[in-house]
Amino acid sequence: MKIYFHGTADEISRVADRPLLVLLTARDLPRMRVFELYHSRIHAYPRLEHYRLCAAMTETTDEGRNL
Repeated sequence: MKIYFHGTADEISRVADRPLLVLLTARDLPRMRVFELYHSRIHAYPRLEHYRLCAAMTETTDEGRNL
């Protein structure tokens, strides 16, 4: 699955520096879902001070194994 994050340089760097991403799901509360990000790349739009992180992600278990 592909995912895109839009934000400032600071916000994008916080996401890009992490190999795992934890998302809380509303319908499955209190369950958390863990995703591994890979093949990430950042597109910069300096005139607008806007950045976009594009990455593929795969859901993993708590032990880091792909589902």
